[in-house]
Formats: sequence, C-alpha cells, structure tokens
Amino acid sequence: MPLLEVEHLQIYYYTLRGIVRAVDNVSFTLDRGEVLGVAGESGCGKSTLGYGLMRLVPPPGRIVRGRIVVDGVDIVGLPEPVLRKRFRWKRISMIFQSAMNALNPVYTVGDQIAEAIVYHESVSRREAFQRAEKLLRMVGLDPSIARRYPHELSGGQKQRVVIAMA
Repeated sequence: MPLLEVEHLQIYYYTLRGIVRAVDNVSFTLDRGEVLGVAGESGCGKSTLGYGLMRLVPPPGRIVRGRIVVDGVDIVGLPEPVLRKRFRWKRISMIFQSAMNALNPVYTVGDQIAEAIVYHESVSRREAFQRAEKLLRMVGLDPSIARRYPHELSGGQKQRVVIAMA
C-alpha cells in the first residue's frame, strides 16, 4: 500500500477575475522510503499542491476534485477535527518555505518542539520535551540544542529543528 496516493487532484482559486486552476489533474504515488521533488516556475502551483496535501488551502481556493490517500485513508472528505487529530502533523507534514525564520526568538527550540507535541498529543510537558530531544537526535543534532534559542543556531541547525518539528 502506498504511503501517499494523489489522484486527479484539482485545486482552484475563485477570484473576481475568474478561476485560477492552480493544481489541475495532478496524480502521483509515493511509497515508503521514496522521495518526491516538485519543481517549477514561480506561481505554477507547487505551494498550492503542498497546502492541498495538508488540506490547508487558503480562501478563495478550494479542492475541487480528486483524492488524497494517506496510509489508505482518503483525507479529502474527512471532518477537520478528525483530520487534525489523526493525520495533519502526525502522518503528513509540510515544511514551509523559509520555515526556519518562523522559529520564535523568545523560546528555546526545545520548548517550541515540545509545544507542538503537547498541542497534538496528550502528553506532559516534561515527556514532550524529552521527545523533542529525541527528535533533535534523529535529525543529527545534539539534544543539548533543545535548550538554545534560535539566534544561537546556524541556518542549517535551524533547518533541522524545523524538520524535527514536522
């Protein structure tokens, strides 16, 4: 079973000037361990595709047609609470462009990762912080980084912190 299967996905923006077909009939399959790169000119729909996969398309856009199957479940029609609890940031995540600049400068990176864990799962703050340290180790960073602030890290380290958060 594929990890992610996208079938005939269409995402349109309804504007005063007409319909913008940002993603038009996109299909692909991604198996566990595979990597997929999406390339194209500015404005061609790469970000809209990413937002669509997360079901975060901003108005006036919307998913018009298609299926997004994550671990065997089509998430297009799922109610938002179910999507948030079972899929978004758990089974499917997105690292936004320039995401490393989104780290809050007044909190340690460990606190920021732990906050995301607590928000999505019912665990204690302490357990979430320990998991944050484990996630940092998984992306090749020393767990002591958890006690540092974003301005104390290099660009590459910040990028890995954001990957750990995803």
